[in-house]
Amino acid sequence: MFWVLPLIGCAVLLTACQQEDAASTPITLSATNTAVPSATPVDNLARTKGDSPTEESTPADAPASLPSVQADRTQISLPTPTSKLAPTPTAAPTIRTEDCRVSYPTAIVSGPSVPNRPHDGDRVFHSLTVHPLDPDIVLLGTERNGFMSTQDGGVTWSRYRAGLRSGGQGYSEVWDIDFSASNPDIIMAATLDSPGPPTGEDIGGGIYRSIDGGQTWTQLNFGFDTSRAVSIRIDPSNPEIAVAGMEGGWPSFTGLGADQYYPGGVYRTEDGGQNWSRVTVDPNDGRNGYVYMRVTRGNSPQIVTFGKNRDDPSENVGFMRSNDLGRTWELFAPEFRTKSIGDFDLSADGQSIYVNEGDTYFGWISKDAGATWSQGPILQVNGPIAVSPVDPDLVIFASSGDIRRSTDGLASFASMSIVLSGIETVREVVFSPSHPNIVYAETDGYFLYRSDDAGLTWKFLVNGRKDVLNAQP
Repeated sequence: MFWVLPLIGCAVLLTACQQEDAASTPITLSATNTAVPSATPVDNLARTKGDSPTEESTPADAPASLPSVQADRTQISLPTPTSKLAPTPTAAPTIRTEDCRVSYPTAIVSGPSVPNRPHDGDRVFHSLTVHPLDPDIVLLGTERNGFMSTQDGGVTWSRYRAGLRSGGQGYSEVWDIDFSASNPDIIMAATLDSPGPPTGEDIGGGIYRSIDGGQTWTQLNFGFDTSRAVSIRIDPSNPEIAVAGMEGGWPSFTGLGADQYYPGGVYRTEDGGQNWSRVTVDPNDGRNGYVYMRVTRGNSPQIVTFGKNRDDPSENVGFMRSNDLGRTWELFAPEFRTKSIGDFDLSADGQSIYVNEGDTYFGWISKDAGATWSQGPILQVNGPIAVSPVDPDLVIFASSGDIRRSTDGLASFASMSIVLSGIETVREVVFSPSHPNIVYAETDGYFLYRSDDAGLTWKFLVNGRKDVLNAQP
C-alpha cells in the first residue's frame, strides 16, 4: 500500500552486512594470459526513459582528422541567459510506509549478472577512484556487479558486494565513489537505478558507506527524496561531513508510482550519512542532476558541480560552487547554463577550469575560476577530462577511441599528443592524489590502464569482466 509523505521522507539505514564476502578472495592475473583489447565499436543502446542516465558518447560523425592548427585560443563573449523557464510543479512522491531505520537481507548475488543484456554496457561511469595516500589502491564501481578493488597496483583483484542491496538480478549502478582523505578506510558511493522512493525492501540505489576500505557497505538514504544518487564528495578534513548529488526524474520501473516525479537536489550530512538535509540552491534545482562534482585541494576546499536537466537544457541550474562544504552555494558562469556539459575538471586551486561541451570537440578554458572563458582549438575533446594536481596546464582527456595529452592547457595542437589509441570508449581518467605521475583510465568493458609518467605512456592492467567478475563466484 502506498501513502503520500512530505518530500523529505523516510529512508533506509541498512545495518552493515556482517556476512563474509566469499568472493573477495584476491585473484592474481597472469601477464601471459592478458592481452590488450582491440578497438571495438560500442553500441550505445538507448535506455528506457527514467533508466540509468545516458552517458555522453562519441558520435559516429566525429571529425576523422585534426584540422589545421589555430594559433591561439580565441577570447569570446558568450551570451548570458536572461531568464529561466518556471519549474514544472511536482507532486510529492509516493513512498512506502515503513520504519525509517529497518534492516533487510543482503545476501550476496553469486556470479556476474548477464554480461550483454540490452541495457548494460559494462560501464564504470565516474566511479574510478584512487586511494588518497597509496597510488596502488584503486576502487571502481561496476554497472551491476558491485565493486572491484586492487591493493597492489593491479596485480591482484577482489570483488566486494557485502551489504549492497539487490533484488537478485544484480546490484544498482555505481556512479561515483569518494575516499575520505583524513580516514581512507571510510568510503562513500553514489548508486542508482530508476528514479523512485529512497525506501522499500526492493530499493537498492542511493548512498552507501564503508568503514573498512570497501569490503562491506551500509545503505544510508535517510532524508532523501529519491534513491537516484549520481555524485558524492566527503569533506577532506572530516569524514562525517559529505555532500551528495541526486538526479530528478520519472520512474521507469513498475510499482514505483509512474505518475510521480522524484526530485533531485544537493544534500548534506554532518553525521556520516545517518541523516541528510536538502540544500536549496535554485527554485529549479529539483529538476536537475549533479553528475560531476569536483573538490579543490588546500585548507579551504571548494566544491564545484553542474546542475543539468537531461531532457530540457533550459531548465539547467548550471555551474554552482560552495566555499563552505555544501552549506551554501553560488551560481557562476551563467553563459554555460543552457549548454550540454559533458565533463569538467579543476586545477588543485580551482583557478583553472576545463570544460567539455558535448559534440563540439574543443575545450572551454577559464584561468580565473570561471569569471572569463576562452575556446581552444578542435583537439577532439569529447570525453572525460583530468587535470594534474601539480600542473594546471597538464590535461589528459578522452577522444573517440583514444586518450590525448595536452601540456599547455588545451591551447594548441603543438603541445597535444595521442598517448593511447585503439581502445573502447573512455569513461574516466584519474590522477593519483598522492603521486601525480600515476594516472589511471577506465573504458567500457572494465578495461583498466595505468600510466607512471604523467600520461606519456600506458600499460594495460586488467579486463575486469573476464578476469575479475567472471572469475569470482
